Parts: sequence; structure tokens; C-alpha cells
Amino acid sequence: MQRGRPDQARPTGALEGFLNSPRPDEAVANGILQVRGWVFSRGAPVKELILHAPGIAERRIPVGLPRADVSKLFPRDPLAAQSGFDERVLLPSGRGPLDVELWALLDGGERVLAFARRVMREGGARAFDLGEARDFLRTAAQKAVRAYREGRLPASPRHWLRNLALHYREMLLERRSAPPPAIVPAGNAKELLTAECRVALRALLDSGARLSWPHCNEPRVSVILVLHNRAELTLRCLRSLRALEVPIELILVDNASEDETGALLERLDGARILRNRDNVGFTKAVNQAAKTARGIHLLLLNNDAELLPGSLESAVRTLEGAGEAGAVGGRLILPDGRLQEAGSIVWRDGTCAGYGRGDSPFQPMYAFERDVDYCSAAFLLTPRALFESLGGLDEAFAPAYYEDADYCVRAWKAGRRVIYDPDAVVLHYEFASSASRAQAIRMQAERRGLFAEKHAEWLARQATASPRFVHARAHGAGVNVLFLDDRAPLARFGSGNPRARDVLHALVALECRVTFYPTTFAGGEPAELRREVPRGVEVMLGWGAARLGDFLDERAGFYDCIVVSRPHNLRLLRDRLPVGERARVIYDAEALFAAREVAGERLAGRRVSDAELARRVAEETALARGACVVLSVSDGERRQFEAAGAARAFTLGHAIAPAATARPFAERAGLLFVGAFHNDASPNADALFWFAREVWPRLRETLGDGARLTVAGARPTARVWQLHGGAIEVLGEVDDLAPLYDRARVFVAPTRFAAGVPYKVHHAAAHGLPVAATSLLARQLDWRHDVELLAADDAAGFAAACAALHSDVARWDRLRSAALARVERDCSRAAFVETLRAALDSARGIKRDA
Repeated sequence: MQRGRPDQARPTGALEGFLNSPRPDEAVANGILQVRGWVFSRGAPVKELILHAPGIAERRIPVGLPRADVSKLFPRDPLAAQSGFDERVLLPSGRGPLDVELWALLDGGERVLAFARRVMREGGARAFDLGEARDFLRTAAQKAVRAYREGRLPASPRHWLRNLALHYREMLLERRSAPPPAIVPAGNAKELLTAECRVALRALLDSGARLSWPHCNEPRVSVILVLHNRAELTLRCLRSLRALEVPIELILVDNASEDETGALLERLDGARILRNRDNVGFTKAVNQAAKTARGIHLLLLNNDAELLPGSLESAVRTLEGAGEAGAVGGRLILPDGRLQEAGSIVWRDGTCAGYGRGDSPFQPMYAFERDVDYCSAAFLLTPRALFESLGGLDEAFAPAYYEDADYCVRAWKAGRRVIYDPDAVVLHYEFASSASRAQAIRMQAERRGLFAEKHAEWLARQATASPRFVHARAHGAGVNVLFLDDRAPLARFGSGNPRARDVLHALVALECRVTFYPTTFAGGEPAELRREVPRGVEVMLGWGAARLGDFLDERAGFYDCIVVSRPHNLRLLRDRLPVGERARVIYDAEALFAAREVAGERLAGRRVSDAELARRVAEETALARGACVVLSVSDGERRQFEAAGAARAFTLGHAIAPAATARPFAERAGLLFVGAFHNDASPNADALFWFAREVWPRLRETLGDGARLTVAGARPTARVWQLHGGAIEVLGEVDDLAPLYDRARVFVAPTRFAAGVPYKVHHAAAHGLPVAATSLLARQLDWRHDVELLAADDAAGFAAACAALHSDVARWDRLRSAALARVERDCSRAAFVETLRAALDSARGIKRDA
């Protein structure tokens, strides 16, 4: 993370910040400017950024996205943790430079210049054809309806037209979002890399410097490199092995090299070197080295490969953490920036194909862990005991080629898995030791016949060669499930996302192969997703609603079930499903949104009749008639879907294990509010504002100095931040809520409109924190007043409930124990998984014995 620099026009002392995008003189395509970075003030908080540029009306950009990296850089500045911003801005048409200024609006109303950049416009976007125009109008209308129902529809026609134009440009960007396949032409890339590596080799040999590896009595991994010339690439490989966290031993076999390899080997300390008078080939040399190895695992590594940091460590974790793992391979990237393979496929005729070859290596299809037919021996980690039990590499394939595919197939036959690890990333020159590429391809063709004959029975179960790799990208049998929702399911987003995350974990526990497709928001960075989303789930980040039709066409017939959450996504799916698609649709009714929307409108002062409410609920439940199964979060909402004609409905609530915090009543103090804030009209924001305005003054009178309120939740708005001060502490997003649960006495949930079942109440109760809530939430939970919680709806009653829990230790203990028991009963993970299994079976027409 870099700090702001003078060229960014950051005032000294007033602000800290960095503008990631746009870069200076960045070329802007399709008229959309991505504005991304972070900024905060050591004085008054930054409420928002204001963008100024010629031809653009003043544009306000919210500040408040979580930035853990900035928080680490400025640990003493609490505002650094929520200093991020990320917005797309529509630029005026035209070409040439455009000067952009970003001014920080401080809490007191002062404006301070934060950043200044010049960008280059590349001109307008092309026109849609008729099909694109249809997609544009459909998705624009869906966005409009959703924005209206959520209270986000701009009142100004000018703003609405601007948003439509931005949506038009976004759709063009989404259609063109695949990065170019190569950074530089392949031949030039290899030439450049070779030249760079030769310079490094010459410098090392001329300097007299040495490369050293510490001696290790008990290596975890024995790294085996087979060498035949190409000393410059060997040096590149060796340098990538010098900063590993895994204890290794290094074994090199020199197959009669005739270049500077001998001189390079003389400069190595701590490596075991085996020298052959003749070139015995890769297969025999690996077996030769393996006989001397002492490591728990063997890493077969080509000398023209460069390990990126963390790759070996990740592969070891995968190998040791996965049941019955026999081998782990990684993401191999060619010198021109294209993908060589993300695991490989063995077709029925014995031919092989690297999954994704030639594509961008950073597409979401290559960013998740999965079982594969085989992985290349350019990087292949395997237990030494398994290698020995299988007799090593089969020397019938000597000198090289197909020995890795043969080894992995034999591992599968032995009941072991072969796993692709996307975090094991290797830059691979490819064919470096071959006399020519043509010779290598000819040898591969020769070995294929031997391989096909040896594994004829196994190959008979493989797929027939096809350009549609998706049908063979996952090894073995299993249920293929597509899950559609608004955004990647990170718990900090609330609004049903914690439950969606639990559904993903349950699907993986049921050994389904899962693709998660966010239709609206990307939602989180890849590293954050991997902390919460199972590694074996494919997350199609960045594709969005506009590309859903293409995605479904490409994978037609692949998915057994499609799980879709939220009404607008169900409508979207129906519009995009290919004709004749056989996948069974499961509607995950995370909540009845119509009831929540009407309650919010009534609180805002709009008159909505009971008849209108009934009409909206009926319209929403009627959507589910085309689904073969409905998943509802509560029994009450399930019965409404059944009454509307849903074919089969299941109640699938939450999956939360009780984990009561240990601190006793006497060592706790204060109240805790938790909830994500999407805007000032959201249920959580409304609840907090009502509590602060109506309940908090009464509590201050009752509890005096003991009245302290902590507020935690993602994306607090400027109005939420304004509550911070005195006895109210606004923290923003918090990675781990357990310490807050452990220090507070009372959890407050003053929600006045909502649907579904409140996850936050289950979560707080599971951590042993008694709850004061509205009667609305008590009904949704089916919890009883003064048994599992205290419930009240008016300000005086809610304040009295909070005060009673905060002061009465006997009642506190009683409600805490009862709520923990209900969580254990209602939120059983085992029951959650079994309910989901029954729903999948029902969708697929499978009956199981009880």
C-alpha cells in the first residue's frame, strides 16, 4: 500500500489517501471512469468525495468501504478502516484529455482538494444490435424496479437518465470484460525471458556469488529438478525456491548438460546433485532422485518453471488437508501471460487437454479448487509413500511425456484424489529441454497409444473429446449445482448473505460441484472470498446479469439443479434459460420481500392498504410456481408459498452452532447493535436511528453512566457515523464479533420492518448475549417474550426491556440459557445439511429410505 504523493494533490496534514484508479493519463474506454482508492482525515471525518470535471455535473462518491490494508498501515487512526471508495462515473462524450478533481467533503462542511488526475478519453461506444438492445432494456427495467422498491430510485429525471446511460456503458464493458489472451506475442515473450535469464546467469557466474539452502534433517518436501541444459532457466527456478516457509531438501539430477549448467551447479550449497553421463530423460531421472529423497512429500518441478511466493505452501496445505489426496497441481502460466493449464482433462481416446489453455489465467473459472483427471509434472506434489507404493513413474514412458498423466490415473485407481490448487501459481516456459516443439508433440503422440492401451477400462468412463471443456472439467460423479444471488455471500453484507454462505458450505458437504453466480454486485476481493466461501466453489465474479444468458448457453446441460435467491433473480433466470434446459430450479425464498417493503413504506408515511399488501405477497409467492422446490427460511413463510401452489416447500433456516462467550454478567457492560447499513432507508439504519432518537435518551436517564452503546456493521452511512461520540461508539465493519459479544450485556435489535428470520439475533444468542427485540422479530423467530428474549415495540417499553436485561442478573441468566437452547434446536448444522439434501433429492426426483 502506497501513501498519497504530492503529485496527487493531497494536502499535507489534512488528509491521508491514495488514488488507485484512475492512473495518471489513463486511457478510458466506453466513457466509464472507475474511481477507486482510499482517503481519510485526521481531523473531521470525510463524509464523501465530490468529483469535478469539465462537462460533468457535480458527482458525489460515498466514502466508507472497508480497507483492512489501510487500517494496518495506520493502526492509530480509527477512520482508516472504513476509508475506501469505489464508483463508476459516466464521462461526457468526446476524445482527448479530461482533467478530473476529487474534493473531500469533511464532516464540518469544509471542502479539501484530495486528488487531481488527467485521463485520456478513447471515444464513444458502438451501438447495440437488436438483441443487445433487448437485454439492455430488460435489465435496466429490472434495476429500476429493484431501486424503486428499495427506495433508491433517483427523484430527478436527469439523474435517472444518467444512470440509464451508465448502465448502457456497463453492459458494453461486461460484454468485453475478458482480458486479451496474451500480454505479448508468444515468441517474443520467450525471447525476452531467455535474454533476461541469460543476463542473470552471466552476472552470477561472473560475480563469484553462491546460492545456498539450509540443511534440513526432516524435510517436509523433497524438490526434484531434472536438468538438461538451459542453465539460465534453471537459475530462475532455483531463485524461486530460496524463500520458502516449508522446509525442503533440493535434489537436482543433471542429465549430461553441455552448457553452463555445470558451472551453475558448482555455485550451489545445500543441494544434493546427481550427475548422469548420459541423458536418461525426465522419467528415469525423477525415479533416480526419488530413491534418495527423505521428504514427506515429493515435488516434481520442471527446471523451466518459476514458483510464485506462497505456491508450494498452499499446495502442501491442500495435499495434507484434503482427504485421500494423492497429488496436487497448480495454475501454470505461459511467458506470454496466457494460461497453460488449470488442471488437465483426459479424454476417452487418451488425448489430453489443459483446461483453459490460451485463456486469461485470472478468469473465475480457474480460481477455485477442484478434482481433476491429472496435473502436469511441471509442478506436481505427491506423498512420497504413495509414489513408492505405485512404483514411481512408469519408465515405459521414458524418456518423457504421459508419465504424469499415467501417474495421476494410477493414483485415481488407488482411491486417491488429484486436486487442482489455484493458489499454487507457476510461471512455466514449456518445452525448454526439448530439441524442438515438433519433436515434443511427436513424442506425446507416440506415448498416447501406450497410455490408452494401459488404461483402456478407466478411459471408457471418460468423456469424449469436445471443445466444451466444462463437461469434463470436474473428475468423477457428482451433482452439479448453479447458485444465483445478488452478490458473493460474505457475512458482513447481512441481508441473507450469511445464510447463502451456509447454503454453499452445506452443498459442498453434500459433495456437490457448485458454481456461485453473482448477478448484480461483485462483492469482495478474491482473498476475502476464500476466507468465507469454500475453496471448491466456483465464483463467477464480474460476469453479472448481462452475461448470464451467454453463461447458461455455454453450459447448457451441465447443471443438475439451479438454486436461485430473490424474486428479481428468479425473473432474470426465467428470461435467460436456454430452451430445453433440463436443470431443475430450486427457489431459495430467503425472505418474503413484499411484506418488508410495505412495512418500510408505511413507516415512511405512505398509505398502503392491506389489499395492496396481499396483492404484492401473492405476486411474489406466485413466482415460485415454476420452481420444482421452494426453500423458505421460516415455517410461516413456507406455508404461504404452499398456499400459493408451490410444488414442494422446505423450511431451511440458519446454521449456527452455539458458542457462548465466557465472561460473567458482572464483568460485562453496555449494549451492542450489529447490522449492515446499505443506505439510510434500510431496515438496520431505520432501526438504529429510531433507537438513538427515541429509546437512547430514556436509557441514559435509567442507567446513567452504565448506558453505553456499541454499533458494528458494514458500510455505515455518513448519518450513522454522525452518531459516534460520547456514550455511543460506531466501529464500522468488524471482522470478529466475538469480543464484542463477550463484553456487552445486552444485544439490541429494534428492527421495525424486515422479512425472513433475523440472522443477527440467532448469532448474538448463539454467543450467549441476551436480546431485546421488537415483537416483529420475536414472531419471525417464534420466540416468546420473557422466555428467550424481551420484546417491545414502543420506545418506553423497549428502553425498559433493555434496562431490565442490563440490571437483572437472574433474568439475564435465564434468557441467555433459553436462547442458547433454542439456537441449538433451531439452527442445527446437521439438520440444515439434511434439509438441503432432501430438497435436492426432491428436485431431482430421488427417493431415499428413511
